[in-house]
Amino acid sequence: LGETNRTTSETAMNLASSRSHCIFTIFITATQVGSDVTRKSKVHLVDLAGSERVYKTKAAGALLNESKYINLSLHFLEMCIVALQERKGNSSKFIPYRNSMMTSVLRDSLGGNCKTSMIATINPNIDHTLESMSTCRFAQ
Repeated sequence: LGETNRTTSETAMNLASSRSHCIFTIFITATQVGSDVTRKSKVHLVDLAGSERVYKTKAAGALLNESKYINLSLHFLEMCIVALQERKGNSSKFIPYRNSMMTSVLRDSLGGNCKTSMIATINPNIDHTLESMSTCRFAQ
């Protein structure tokens, strides 16, 4: 189902640029034999569409609009992550989960009792150094 809704488009920077984020959720339930204790877990596998500089992609029309929404949702995700970092010493700090659907869906994985790992892919081409550095800062 996810692959059928996934959109890619050609830009000046990327021949198959992902134009949407994808969240794949796995629910795991385990019950030990002879016990009434049930453990439940949830695993989110998230493929984030890349943040590309609009002037480099030469995006226009619908492609430009998609780029704006991709960059905005990544900004909202970053806002949540920064707020969670700042909250460590102040439990009353507001976390803006409801700014986007993605952060709402990932709420318990971002700020709940969870372990989070991030894998970031970058382009080694010298022309994409700024985007690669931005990706590394985001993944920090």
